[in-house]
Amino acid sequence: MKTNTFILIVSAYSILLSLPAIFAPGLAIEYFGGTVGDMNEHSSINFIGGYQLAMGYLGFIAYRSTDSAVRRGWLLAVTFLTLFAIAVYLFNLNVRNMPPTQTLYFDMAIWAAMTLGALYFRSKE
Repeated sequence: MKTNTFILIVSAYSILLSLPAIFAPGLAIEYFGGTVGDMNEHSSINFIGGYQLAMGYLGFIAYRSTDSAVRRGWLLAVTFLTLFAIAVYLFNLNVRNMPPTQTLYFDMAIWAAMTLGALYFRSKE
């Protein structure tokens, strides 16, 4: 797989992940085991969706760029963000005793694969 293919896949996944969080936040909250009527969770999931949409859009810019520094920078940002997301998830599970959702391990596996892929393709760039 080429770096641009990886960037395209992660960007598309990011945009697909953002759409329910922006346009159907109740579905996204339910998927992650939250309380559907809680406006704080609703607001947070909308914010996260907008953030994911922006990262996906920036990924498409990196995909179309011929500048190696742009692609390397975006891949590094994906690495930091996904490692932070995993750390927050683990903190919430182990310190705050958050009950794990049905998709917890699946989500964390995807995030870990994105992190490893981003590090790998960044080193190739």
